[in-house]
Amino acid sequence: DKLVARLHDGNAIAGIPEVGETFPDFILPDAQGRLWRLAEALLEGPLVLSFHRGYWCDFCHLNMTALAEMAPQLATLGCRIVAISPQNAENAGKLARDAGAAFPVLCDVGLGVSTVLGLTYVIDDTLRHELAILQVDLDEANLGNGSLMPITASFVPAQNGVIMARHVDPDPRLRMGGEAILQAASEFQLAARS
Repeated sequence: DKLVARLHDGNAIAGIPEVGETFPDFILPDAQGRLWRLAEALLEGPLVLSFHRGYWCDFCHLNMTALAEMAPQLATLGCRIVAISPQNAENAGKLARDAGAAFPVLCDVGLGVSTVLGLTYVIDDTLRHELAILQVDLDEANLGNGSLMPITASFVPAQNGVIMARHVDPDPRLRMGGEAILQAASEFQLAARS
C-alpha cells in the first residue's frame, strides 16, 4: 500500500499512451523463443495486451486465469489476448500453463518495451527487502534486470494500432475488468461491420 501510494503521489502513470493514441510497434520473443511483432499480429484483428509483473505475483496469476477464461468469448468478437512479462521464458511459460492460457506470453527482456511505454519504476530498498522475504529474485527471473518493476496495465489496440481502451494502475490488485475488455472488443466489431 505504501508503494502504491508513493507511485500515485509521484504521478507514475503520466506519459503512458492514452486512448486514441497509437500504441508503438515492438518485437519480443514469446516463451518458446519465437519472435512476435505487434504490427503483424494486429493485421489479424485487435488485441488485448496485458502487462504482468511475473510468475511470482499472485495477482498476475489471478489476472491470467481470468483472461484465459475470457479468451474464447473474445475470440468470437475477433479479438485475441497477448500477455507480456519481464520474466525469462521458463517463468513466462509457467505463468501461461498455470492459468490454462492458450495465448502467448511475451518476454519483455530487460523491460525495454515497458520502459518505452513509461510502465516501469525503480525498486527501492524496502521493496527489495520485501521481495527477498518472499524469496523472489528478480535479477534471476528478469534475466539480470532486477532493479525495475513494471506497472500492470492493459491496452486494447485496434488493427491500425490506435488504443481503443486501456487500464493502467500502480496497484497490481486493480486490473482491467472483463466487462471493459469485452466492451472494447464489441465496439471494434461494430465499427468493422459499418
